[in-house]
Amino acid sequence: MARGSGKGGVPGSEDATVLLPASVGPHVIMRQLGAGGMGVVSLCRTPSGRLVAVKQVREEFADDPVFRGRFRREVTIARRVSGVYTVPVVDADVDGPRPWVATVYIPGPTLGEAVRMCGGFPEAGLRALGVALAEALQAIHAAGLVHRDLKPGNVLLSGDGPRVIDFGIARALGETRLTGTGTVIGSPAFMAPEQAVSAHDVGPECDVFALAGVLVHAACGEGPFGPGDVGALHRIVSDEPDLHGVPPALRTLLLRCLDKTPARRPTLEEVITELSPADPADLLLPALREDLAARADEAALMAVAPPPPALAPDVGRNERRVGRRGVLIGGLAALGVLAAGAGTAAVLRGRDGPADPVGRPSGTDDSLGARASTIKLTDPPAPLWTTTLKMASTMPRLHAFRSTVLLHELSYTAAAFDARSGKSHWWRGAALDGRSQVDPEQLDLGTNVFGPVGERLLVTQRGSGLESLGKTFLATVDPATPGKGPRTELASSFTPVMLLATHDRTAYFLVNDISFGSRTPPSPGATPDIQTSQLAAAIDLDSGKVRWSRPMVASSLFGIRFAADRHGFYYTEDTDDGLTLRALDAERGRSMWSVKVPADPDSRLPPYMQAGGGQLVSSLTAADDLLITVNLKGGMTAYDAKSGRRRWSTPMVAATAPVVVGDLVLTNDPGRVHGVDLRTGKVRWQVESPVALAVNYQTLAASKEVTAVLLSTLTINDKGVSGTGGTAGCVVLRTSDGKQLWALQEKPDAGRTPSAGIGGGPSGLAQWGVAVRGSTVFVTGGGRLRAYRADAG
Repeated sequence: MARGSGKGGVPGSEDATVLLPASVGPHVIMRQLGAGGMGVVSLCRTPSGRLVAVKQVREEFADDPVFRGRFRREVTIARRVSGVYTVPVVDADVDGPRPWVATVYIPGPTLGEAVRMCGGFPEAGLRALGVALAEALQAIHAAGLVHRDLKPGNVLLSGDGPRVIDFGIARALGETRLTGTGTVIGSPAFMAPEQAVSAHDVGPECDVFALAGVLVHAACGEGPFGPGDVGALHRIVSDEPDLHGVPPALRTLLLRCLDKTPARRPTLEEVITELSPADPADLLLPALREDLAARADEAALMAVAPPPPALAPDVGRNERRVGRRGVLIGGLAALGVLAAGAGTAAVLRGRDGPADPVGRPSGTDDSLGARASTIKLTDPPAPLWTTTLKMASTMPRLHAFRSTVLLHELSYTAAAFDARSGKSHWWRGAALDGRSQVDPEQLDLGTNVFGPVGERLLVTQRGSGLESLGKTFLATVDPATPGKGPRTELASSFTPVMLLATHDRTAYFLVNDISFGSRTPPSPGATPDIQTSQLAAAIDLDSGKVRWSRPMVASSLFGIRFAADRHGFYYTEDTDDGLTLRALDAERGRSMWSVKVPADPDSRLPPYMQAGGGQLVSSLTAADDLLITVNLKGGMTAYDAKSGRRRWSTPMVAATAPVVVGDLVLTNDPGRVHGVDLRTGKVRWQVESPVALAVNYQTLAASKEVTAVLLSTLTINDKGVSGTGGTAGCVVLRTSDGKQLWALQEKPDAGRTPSAGIGGGPSGLAQWGVAVRGSTVFVTGGGRLRAYRADAG
């Protein structure tokens, strides 16, 4: 499940093909990810525009009551699993004609594919992988489930760590029947001896055994007991493991994990302790970073492409396979994006002259009172300064403080530069040679960088001394010197995972809450009843106190946006009758109001929602405080932040999260940039682009002076869509009227250095970032960070 594999998605079944229906439940099928003996996995889009991976039972097994009962039970258990390194279930129908389950889609390769792509992982990468997988198994065990089918094909790698998939569901769909030995649940090459002998008498220890086998495979390209099913089963029961290709420092631990006797294997907590310290960045080998960037580009495109034509039900046994390239080309053609030839940029024009913007409703210009001008790619001015980046990353975010430029990805990789000179203040992450580096005077391994709070940087720090061990501290620090300054202890056992929104001195986090189901300690050798849940929590940054918390479904974090102002905290979520915008009181977290977000059933993207760029827009009066939602076919809508009453709605195409500057709302779709009046919803100006504009998070940045929009790097031709042959850069406009100032456009290899990531992988969307401060534009891409004076062109 949640598979991002482009090569079938189901290990061992790359060549399997099936007839694709138009949809599974309410989810439109975009393409097949893979097919196995009992199930089919498809990449689908939800009614709100999210990408999900849907596994559906094959028709010939749908009437088996035993199979359906097991499937139902496992889906119920899987819904309870939550953790940073697992993939949540978002929807399911276990009682329909053909049962199915949907999980969040992770655009990454399986571990097996990554090993074939990169070769064996070094010791540092194995440690990071082992810690992450052990934490995932802890979450699964805490839900009362034993995975029993952990293998390289059930581990997805992403930019923010590995994900264990098919937990629980694998017990229903992954049966392997071996003649002469009855029914064996699991994958023979990685199952524990007790699992091979009796599938009914296994506990969490069998997952520890499989974890060791997966790490051996990641190091050597083969499991500890060699290839084959029957042969591997025999060797697992009777032979010692072969660890010759494993780094020596890890062999003792792995031998303990592979002990034939379950009771002698270490606990997952012991595995984590012995593998620590581990650096998550060590997993992102250069070839893997390039692959993740290409998959991120494709996922962004699939989120806006029309679905493929449904195959007629009478196709019969000549089951036609719909490959991802065919779907993308068909979708782009329907969007009006034409191929300009191999190695050139995607051009948003037809043969007979300028085409309507991608997906633009007819009559948009006339009805909205703004005619669109056309961007001309003029040369940029000379940069004020250029800095060569030392770090590697796949999805950087750029933020301009008053005197510091911050580049960060997730909560680990980060760097800060002087905004006037480009001089490096500090950096932490994976270097281009694959090694990890931390500036000990500024950031230690226990510090996570979450993002800006006004002109300060919000970080969390784990306690390390005897008095602070196990505690979490909050700090808002000078971004140039984040290691200095006071910190506040978080008055809770919560572990912050993601910063959702901030306002004033309140931060809204997604947190993990780990508790023990029993008040009495477990008996020796027993598995503790650990319960993990995810919550949205409002935390006072001055006192460290949690004002309120409430359950937040992890799956809802994909495809939605959050916002906060002086009135409350706002978010969107999928409900039975569509997408709903909800408001919670800032002080107590009580529901203030909820409204259904208007969206065409064929929406291409979920609404993005923002309150004044993440902060209250100071120029508005209390009665005019607004929330802005945007979606591709539902247009742009403004709501009163206090009551939820709709203030105005503008029928337009928009795909990028809106940025509010003064009394102007800025957004873009693949073909246009829009400037909309915040008070009335009237479009003040529009500009068309002759090359594809990027549509993703933080691809548009703006100040009162200038607006910068990233250019897409996708090349579209008769061979499909790729992120390695297009353009890279940004276009800079005057915010007040959309007048173009200049554009930066580079070939993908410009400034490229040997290792991938920010330092020089394919210059795809994931490698570029943009920020604006006053009249200065900061751009990262092609291995460099540059500053430009916007009005110097």
